[in-house]
Amino acid sequence: MTKGDLDDRQAADGDSGPVAYTCTLLQDRFWEQHHTRGPQGLNVAMRWLVRGRLSHAAAKGALQALMRRHEILRTSFQKKNGQLAQIVWPDCVLKLDDIDLTALAPEEREKRAEEIARSQAVEPIDPAKPPLLRAALLRLATDRSVLLLTMHSMIVDGWSTGLIAREFRAAAEAIEAGREPDTGEPDLQFVDYALWEQELLSSGDLDEAQSYWRQHLSGAVGTEVPPDHEVAPTARKGEQTHVASLVLAREVGQAAEAFVRRHNVTLFNLSAAALALMLHRVTGESEIVFGSQVANRGEPAAAELIGPTVNAVTFCLPVDESATLAAFIASSAARIQEALRHERLPFEIAETFQAGNRERPLHAVNLVLHRSYSGTTETEHDTGGRFSLVSLPSYSSGTQWPLNFYMINRDEGWRLSCEADAALYDAATVSTLLEAWRSCLEVLATGSDETIAQCAEVQAIAPHHSTFSLAQLPSPELLDKSVGKSIPVQDPERQIVRFNEHGRLTPITLLNNRSIYYQLARLLGEDRPLTDILMYHQAGPVDLSACAFEDFGDYAVKLIRYAQPRGPYILGGHCVYGVLAFEAARRLREMGEDVPLVVLFDSWAPGYREEMSRLDRTLRNQQLRLNHYKNRLKEFRRGELGFDDIVRKPVLYRLGLLPKDAGPERRALPGEWFDDQIYDRVTRYRPSPFDGDVVLFRTNDALRGRLFDEQMGWAPLVTGRLTKVDVDSGHFDMFRERPAAEIAAALRTR
Repeated sequence: MTKGDLDDRQAADGDSGPVAYTCTLLQDRFWEQHHTRGPQGLNVAMRWLVRGRLSHAAAKGALQALMRRHEILRTSFQKKNGQLAQIVWPDCVLKLDDIDLTALAPEEREKRAEEIARSQAVEPIDPAKPPLLRAALLRLATDRSVLLLTMHSMIVDGWSTGLIAREFRAAAEAIEAGREPDTGEPDLQFVDYALWEQELLSSGDLDEAQSYWRQHLSGAVGTEVPPDHEVAPTARKGEQTHVASLVLAREVGQAAEAFVRRHNVTLFNLSAAALALMLHRVTGESEIVFGSQVANRGEPAAAELIGPTVNAVTFCLPVDESATLAAFIASSAARIQEALRHERLPFEIAETFQAGNRERPLHAVNLVLHRSYSGTTETEHDTGGRFSLVSLPSYSSGTQWPLNFYMINRDEGWRLSCEADAALYDAATVSTLLEAWRSCLEVLATGSDETIAQCAEVQAIAPHHSTFSLAQLPSPELLDKSVGKSIPVQDPERQIVRFNEHGRLTPITLLNNRSIYYQLARLLGEDRPLTDILMYHQAGPVDLSACAFEDFGDYAVKLIRYAQPRGPYILGGHCVYGVLAFEAARRLREMGEDVPLVVLFDSWAPGYREEMSRLDRTLRNQQLRLNHYKNRLKEFRRGELGFDDIVRKPVLYRLGLLPKDAGPERRALPGEWFDDQIYDRVTRYRPSPFDGDVVLFRTNDALRGRLFDEQMGWAPLVTGRLTKVDVDSGHFDMFRERPAAEIAAALRTR
């Protein structure tokens, strides 16, 4: 069967059955990728926060209206006589999962919603089974939900998601108001676009573009940052990723916007030049070759078309260190614009002109820039109607490229991110590359007239040598300063919970081994970002016997830098994890980072107890044991403990007459093995003083008296301002709502 055989719009089984049409070259490529490399990176996973009231019936009805209106949303794919066809179904039923999380405790709802969103994003979609999308509505409160929509790249692209959000909201509002949603057929369906592409390719209109790409790609070799790991050719690359993100300082973003207006270039030109400059320094290559995507919607009718029209474009940017920074930007912008003038030739044809090293992918590095996260701005800030949609960061389903850099405009400013294939690159490498890109972007935005060779910030990014090493990159905070054994970072995203992510105040990063900071984050308010880092290693239990406390500090810094690549940092932790935050703060200060405050929650200073005289240590331990027995007796009198628990079982257990599993010990919590190791190491840790400010929150559980210093031993270790705040709670209760409110009130002034 030829291509023409698929274009006659005849139903396979009568007029009411599915109809087969030709596919675009992009859909062909995605099909082959799905069935050879695997489905990773081919899901388009969207999340929207729904503010206001949206019923399940209205949400489902709106999605069904969208599917009736747009053929591509009820399309599947199959091979017919060796040729891929898109099959448009006359009707298709979508299941909208309605997941009510309101029965959970408030701190558990957000966590569970994140878990569901991550799972929905990565679960593969079979392109042969319609519909190629799934949806879920997560109920967090009566007027607050999260809408998840995951689709295959064979039916949508980034531009389409903005159109879908806009039409979904309009349809749902109509249903809630008792009106019929718009199900009228649009002027252009995606099968029409596929036919148009076929006609364009045979028309001769792209001959000039073919000549251009044949000339420019004949000797092109894709730029590749040498990987940290060797990967077998048969391995499923891109399945797991590392993602690092940072928000560009607002003044830098404003400087960049002013620069592009002043020099008549685009922000994409500037970000691409910065990326090329960074890659030049990292790899040592004089011509940087990478890819990006264009919407490919030059025709007015295509602006409202849902479907994957996106096309990949290759940029080849030479870097001459004798050129001034301004001249480099100008030459890069000219080459980028020239390539974009020939963007209509499908990449699937253009890449065949590459005659260089085909062992490297032409697009081993990719760049994406979005002025609006979802492709349109209408749904992101419009609060009219019964509800509003606010786009949320989406979870990755994997990556199509070894390294993908993207720059997205959000309320808090420009967010820079780097997503990397975890089979190839370590998380630390990803953070370092991202920071180097940020540095180059900041340098270029200043409009300096110095040459690349004279620019100290650029030259700090050392060129590539024979063996790739993080030590070659300009990020001293990521150098391994271990005194014992480096603790590797593995899947750090699982250890990080973010609250109030769009807040504008200095972020607070708190360390702990349980997720306990939800109430504090809520009470601090939406303007204060808070990151909760679960410290225990996800691959554990692991042997950390060779590690000193300083190595745990290195590990903490890596996780902190993964969550927030640049300062300023406010760090803190509960109990021994406060000591760990103190060590991390010291190290970050040594690296030149701004750490204005360390927050300690009931944390005794390292060495305070250990350096007491033997007699004082004995007396102190006796007072602690006596206090413990008093507390147990209070629990007995309140009926919380029985006589066996308080007397008989402990005695029999200590005499060896009671099995361990029947003794008074509770079941170990997840990650408690990590607690044990860090408690053991902190007894030998003796830090040098910290020259910043520290606030210590002390609970009622900390005893008073000569052997229990009011400042918990921290005064000799803090050369900045040390402030103690008493909290009316117990050690393990200080993050419940009432004491958390006391803590939040004290921190709001910081």
